Amino acid sequence: MTVRAPIGQHAPRPSAHIPPPLPRTVAPVPPVPQRHAGPAWLQSQGPLGLIVAVLIALGYAWWLYGYPMLSGSSPFWWRDNADITQYLAGFNAYVHEPWHWPLLRLNSLNTPDGTLATFLDTVPLYAAILKLVHPGAGYWNPYGLWIALCFTLQGVGAWWICREARVRSWAALAALSLLLASFPALTFRIAHTSLMSQWMLVFALAIYLRSVRLGRVALGSWALLLVGGFYINIYLFVMASAIFAADVLRQWLLRPPYGLAVGRPAWRAPLLAPVIVYGLLFVSMWITMLPMPPGAGGREWGFGHYSMNLLAPLHGGMLLHFPNPTAHDGQGEGYNYLGVFLLALTAFVVKLRGQRDPAFWRRHGALLVTLVLLAAYALSNTVYLGNAQLFSLRLPHWIDGLTATFRSSGRFFWPVGYAIVVFTVLGAARHLRTAQAAMVLTAVVALQLWDLREHHERVRGAVAQAGGHAIDPARWNAFLGPDVKALQHYPPFRCSDSTPSKALLPVMAYAVQHGYPLSTGYIARASKPCDNHGAEIARLPANVAVAFEKQAYPHQQDAERMMGANATCTDMDIVFLCRRNGTNLIQNKP
Repeated sequence: MTVRAPIGQHAPRPSAHIPPPLPRTVAPVPPVPQRHAGPAWLQSQGPLGLIVAVLIALGYAWWLYGYPMLSGSSPFWWRDNADITQYLAGFNAYVHEPWHWPLLRLNSLNTPDGTLATFLDTVPLYAAILKLVHPGAGYWNPYGLWIALCFTLQGVGAWWICREARVRSWAALAALSLLLASFPALTFRIAHTSLMSQWMLVFALAIYLRSVRLGRVALGSWALLLVGGFYINIYLFVMASAIFAADVLRQWLLRPPYGLAVGRPAWRAPLLAPVIVYGLLFVSMWITMLPMPPGAGGREWGFGHYSMNLLAPLHGGMLLHFPNPTAHDGQGEGYNYLGVFLLALTAFVVKLRGQRDPAFWRRHGALLVTLVLLAAYALSNTVYLGNAQLFSLRLPHWIDGLTATFRSSGRFFWPVGYAIVVFTVLGAARHLRTAQAAMVLTAVVALQLWDLREHHERVRGAVAQAGGHAIDPARWNAFLGPDVKALQHYPPFRCSDSTPSKALLPVMAYAVQHGYPLSTGYIARASKPCDNHGAEIARLPANVAVAFEKQAYPHQQDAERMMGANATCTDMDIVFLCRRNGTNLIQNKP
């Protein structure tokens, strides 16, 4: 006898002996109780909790860096031969140009091809918003405010995580806010402004927990974070995407393979999330970035060099020291100290989880596997323990595109570190009694801050840097005169062994400050021909001056020979600066 299924349902599978398994479900996690909570807005999960978390994170940043740093007035920001020079010059070049299509394009650097704000570490989303609301403000610095905003969002992320995990504990909120704000790999990165946007990783973990709570992929939150995050920092975007992938995989594994969800097999629903999110991103790129300027998207060397050492999570505090914590300077990119006291509590919480919630690791297996893969990528294909090389792997050529684009692999441990902090604080709050959790978390945070004292001193030392200026604008202005309208710089970026801080960055800052289009620049993923410069110079208009780096052109006669007849050159300390005769008759004498 055949049993027909009701209309709108699939017929059961033709097996009388093996019924289909029940859908896998996850028992809801009970909230951590909070005695005498009072009105909702006064609870740790309410508006007051959000304010407290933000004040803790921002107060820590103020204490560590000081007001001048966060306001953008510190001498640290105004050097013309450091990484920050690239950010400020790129930002000001972008905001002072008219709008182009695509929207992130600028033409005054890397002329005549131009480039994108993305390749100048300007935090493109932030720069575009400021260009829209605050154009024409002179040569100015918005990045002190961005640092303050990043710490504010670290606090918001701590509050959001506790809210989605339903941990109603003031102690947990305060501890998580302070641990996320004092995360060593964050505060260490003050010289790389866009990499201070690590709140993206905290938000990604919060959205993951939101998906767990909802029982589905939190599509709207992921779309906002990833599409926006792509225009903040590409490394952080990829790390957040890895957590997104873990969320999608987790939800997919929990779906019955033959159920129904809105008329489709239930297992298909989570797989639509990445299609929608990255589809929106691709569409946005045709407004903001595509087509790319010529020469953009070049590959770079460094994978296996800018890696993490196996000792990195343990070395960096006052308590524990290793004589050779890194194999070479490149492993500074893999600075990932977590804190020995935090890790001790992590081990304790792992034991508690195993005793009181043994299904935890199975529920979050997709995320755990993702974090293991990120940690492996951080170590790269050449693995070191201190200064000892343990082994090296020969990778297939098809992975070269990935490793050349994301060459600083040591950074990819950051999501692992943040996940450890979140897991530890939430686990202690959930599995210890309220008073015990408060005492344990308070003790660990206090010991962590004591352990980071030397780290804090190093950070303050970096912030206190106030090097002099490599260019005397008055000398340059007098030599160039009013008739020079553009600058060429030789060799172009990537065509010389000289570091950009010696000449290129100062020239780039001067060109932007004085409104000169520049033929090159310290620009990521950009490349220009490294030969036939003589023929190129011979075709330059008379109103274009040329700067020759001394490492490539060590004598003034070398620069004069490249310029040919009817040109005047002078020694400007970091470069030989040349112009055609007739554009200005003032001779510059040092």
